[in-house]
Order: sequence, then C-alpha cells, then structure tokens
Amino acid sequence: MTAVMDGQVAGRAETPHNQPLVRVVFISPTTRILVAVVLLFAASPILAPGSVDHIAVSSMLPFAAITTIVALGQTLTIQQGGLDLSVGAAISLGAVLAARYGSDPEMGVTFAIVLAVGIVSLFGVLSGLVIAVFGLPPIVVTIATSLLMVGAVQQVSGGAAVKGSAELSSFALRQLGGIPVLAIIAIAITLVGQMILKVTRAGRRFELVGENATSAQIIGISSRRHIISAYWLSALLAGFAGVLLAGLLRSPTAGVGDNYLLPSVAAVVLGGTALTGGRGYLAGTALAALFLGQLNQLVQTFTQTSAVQNLIQALIIGACIIAQMELGELIARVRGRCRLPRIQKIVLGVKGESE
Repeated sequence: MTAVMDGQVAGRAETPHNQPLVRVVFISPTTRILVAVVLLFAASPILAPGSVDHIAVSSMLPFAAITTIVALGQTLTIQQGGLDLSVGAAISLGAVLAARYGSDPEMGVTFAIVLAVGIVSLFGVLSGLVIAVFGLPPIVVTIATSLLMVGAVQQVSGGAAVKGSAELSSFALRQLGGIPVLAIIAIAITLVGQMILKVTRAGRRFELVGENATSAQIIGISSRRHIISAYWLSALLAGFAGVLLAGLLRSPTAGVGDNYLLPSVAAVVLGGTALTGGRGYLAGTALAALFLGQLNQLVQTFTQTSAVQNLIQALIIGACIIAQMELGELIARVRGRCRLPRIQKIVLGVKGESE
C-alpha cells in the first residue's frame, strides 16, 4: 500500500510535465485573457498604425484604470452571487463630491476625497445590509440605492458640471516614468486585492461563502458579513474611481459614471469570474479592463459613429466571453479525461496490493 501511495505522489509531481499543451497554457482564465490582450495589442498597429504609440496608450490607460478599479469592486459582489448596478451612480457621486468640496479652500482636497469616498461607501453598506438581512434580490436593491445616489448627485451638482480642484486634476494627469499615475494606482489595488483573496484565510473564506454559503454557514462562517463587505468595498472602490475621474476630467457632470456600469460587468466576465459566484480572478478582471480600453480606442479609429462603435464592441466582447467560457469547459473535460486513467491505476494498484 505504501508503494502505491508513493507512486501516486510521484505521479502527481510529474503530472504538469505530461499534461496537454492546451491545459498548461489555458488552464487559468487569467492566462486566457492575457493571451487576448497580447493578441489585441499585436494586431492594433497592423489595423490602425499609431494606436499603440506612447501618446495613444497614455491617453487610454487612465480611463482603463478607472474601469479596472470599478470592476474590481464589481468582482467582489459577483463572487457573492450578486451584482452591483449602483456603481455608475457611485462614480458620479464620488466625482461631484470631490469636485465640489475639493475646490473649497476651507476644506481642501484631502478632506474632500475622504468625504466623497466615505459617503459613497455608506450607500454600499446600506445595499449590503438590505441584501444580507432581508434577502432581497441584489439587482432590485442596488437599483434603489442607485436612485438614492442620483438624488444626492442632483442635490450637490444642481444638474450641471462641477468645476473641480486644479490640485486634484494635476495629480490625476501626472505620470511616473512615462506611466500614468492612475494606471499605477489600479495595478497596486489589483495586486493587493489578488494577494488578499488568494493567499489569506479571509480571502479563502470569502470565496467559500460565494461558492457555497450553506457549507460556509455549517462550519461557522458568516455569509452576511461577507455579503455586506462585498457591497461596501464595491461602493468604496467606485467612489474612489469617481474621485480620480473628477481629477481626470476637471469638471465632472452629473452622469459621468453611467458609461462605466456595463464595462465593469463585462470586465468581470471576460476576466473569468463566473456570474454564479465563487472563485474570483481580480488580475483577470484588470487585464479585461485593459482589453476593453484598447478595443474602444481601436474601434474609434475606424468610425466616429457611436452606434457603430457600440455594435462592433458588443460583437467582439460577446465573442470573447463565449470563447472564455468554451475554453473553460474544454479544459474541464480535458482535466477529467486526464484524471480518470490515474484513478484507474490507483484502484488497480490497491486491488493488486490487497490480493
């Protein structure tokens, strides 16, 4: 029996070297979206010369960073089997609050940022509490929360653009080593979030609750706490993204965040996180946001008609989502076929040892 177990362990150690190439390369959703990003950037100079030069990329990256930050929060809510439809309003509220009070010399930019992010995050806590305690559908709750924030935006902005602080704008437009500072911030948030989610006990519990709340409850893990934290963090990140967007645009309007709702969901799905919840891929979400940013810039070089741009992007994004899902199912089937012969060998070995 010992010999069988030793052989079993040795077989597992050697398995990665004997796996099919498709499984090794595409086993992770993050790897698949990385391949898509590389292919898109490789094709961009062929399809539209100049679309990947320094000026073009530098103008695209800050907006891709905003999408990344919002989509990271959206990933957390989707991991809990939900969906946050209030992120657009959260971005708008964070933007107008930062612009309105950041330009006030008596308050200052730092206080305005803390105020904006803090107020927006409270709406996330409200959504999480209602969903977790009363069991209402996340879509209904977050739409209601969105309406509350839209009302707050109208109250603060008066329905018009709000001129922001020059200091905040200078920071948002800054570059370090030729890289936009917003892109660096998005990368830092992604790395920290990925580490917490995949390495720490809290992160593993968070994924467990999203995958099977009943099992988590049996072993003493509170699902309510994780649901509330997911919507709180989603609103917090969306509010922070709104603050950065206010600096990027200098004079944000009342509906400045509306265009980030659907891309945030698309980035999560393209990044490999299932809408049914469970395991999440924050790095994949960030790569997907970069993919969407470059795709949008590439499409704009061919046509300035918004309807045509939306149609082309929708077709490409839909094809990529289908490819991501189909490859995931293919890998699962390959993994099952590779695992079956090993199980048969183990069973036969145990039978032979017992005889």
